[in-house]
Amino acid sequence: MDYEIRVEDAPPRQLAVARGEASRSELSRTILKLLDAVWPVLRGQHVKTGHNVVVYFGGLAHIEAGVEVFGDFVVAGDVRHSQTPAGPVVTTAHWGEYSEMAGAYAALARWCEANGRQQTGTSWEVYGDSADDPQQRRTDIYLLLTRVT
Repeated sequence: MDYEIRVEDAPPRQLAVARGEASRSELSRTILKLLDAVWPVLRGQHVKTGHNVVVYFGGLAHIEAGVEVFGDFVVAGDVRHSQTPAGPVVTTAHWGEYSEMAGAYAALARWCEANGRQQTGTSWEVYGDSADDPQQRRTDIYLLLTRVT
């Protein structure tokens, strides 16, 4: 799959999240478990929401899975306020199965190497609207870059 690579100055996205850690084999189950903690809180508080988002802070040992929020909510249990980082990013859209996103990450890493840009280790995925056809599933992937001085 060919990926269109873009460099952007990403604004922060306000999130309601639950925190966790996962192994590669347990990642999808862990993400769903964390999202299952967040959604009832937001629905119960009638918060206007956007897409699901997963933030990785240097790998799988520290992740936040949650939902974009457009308004305030009350922290409840393990659900807390967070946001995606602001700053320079390299990004691309992956269309298809979530389990096949490695190609998008590889394309972003190749772009960073070819363009002399350093990653910070923080990345996030914004999941588009659900679709029965996997080829209609969009996931936007962002890698935070160090600032160029």
